[in-house]
Amino acid sequence: MLDNFVFSLNVVVPVFAVMFLGYILKKKDVISPGFLSSGNKLVYYIGLPALLFRGVYQAEDFTLDGRFIAFSLISQIAAFFIIWGVSAIFLKEKPVWAAFSQGAYRGSFALLGTPLILNMAGQAGMERAALIVVFVVPFFNVFSILALATCAAEKPTVGKVIKTVLTNPSNVMIAFGILLTVFNIALPTMARESIFSVASLASPLALLCLGGGIAFRGFDAKFKYAMIGSVIKVVAMPVIFASLAVLFGFRDYDLAIILILFGVPSAVVGYAMAVQMGGDAYVAGTIVVISTVMSAATLTVFIYVLRVMGLLNI
Repeated sequence: MLDNFVFSLNVVVPVFAVMFLGYILKKKDVISPGFLSSGNKLVYYIGLPALLFRGVYQAEDFTLDGRFIAFSLISQIAAFFIIWGVSAIFLKEKPVWAAFSQGAYRGSFALLGTPLILNMAGQAGMERAALIVVFVVPFFNVFSILALATCAAEKPTVGKVIKTVLTNPSNVMIAFGILLTVFNIALPTMARESIFSVASLASPLALLCLGGGIAFRGFDAKFKYAMIGSVIKVVAMPVIFASLAVLFGFRDYDLAIILILFGVPSAVVGYAMAVQMGGDAYVAGTIVVISTVMSAATLTVFIYVLRVMGLLNI
């Protein structure tokens, strides 16, 4: 049992330690808002696509696992509509409802989930993570836009949403990696090593920027909404959907990725979207902060429990 607990700590602590370092460096003005803006763009457009490409390209047998994709996608769709629908009954202010529903639903899988998967499952886990990024993560944007559209001054068009998904740099690089793997095409060594070097930057830079982007805005009358949204995000969702995954027979790598998909904290980009589209900035930002702090503990506990139960043998 001690070994399982140490394994859980080894997965979670290094990731959140780097995030905390980013937070401290931002508070001490060692890194500036300009650095965070440039760093986030570098991660989004270059680092993360390279990291996901490496995971797919190095896969010995890349397969489109329909059952795994279907479960993850249907679960995410169900989670959104349950949260969105139920919260509409209790939250009458549209900005609060919009920020709450997308904050309690949308997780930081691409930026925070991939470092966790690397720590837990190494490159072997990145193949499965790529499937989530291609087939599930695009729905984060779609449903965030749907939730926030209720209070947005300018309503997004279907064409704009589809274009955003198709031109996402990570999706493009994953598709490129799949083509090379399926047709057994080897990149020249200099090109491969250049991409892999860039991929190595993705995780630490993403974590520093995530930590630097966290800002607690004090206590407000709407703090209770942020607390409830955070509990839904990092406690209720991973417990419910990881349990369903176990019932459906998912184990080991697949179960680990499903747990992380639902258990990562609310995404910082969700806060940015809420501000841009007229959602309640306090609720959106505070959900990010609380869920991030809570998830360091909840993910450790969940990984430990699944390991003890013999369901997560990695």
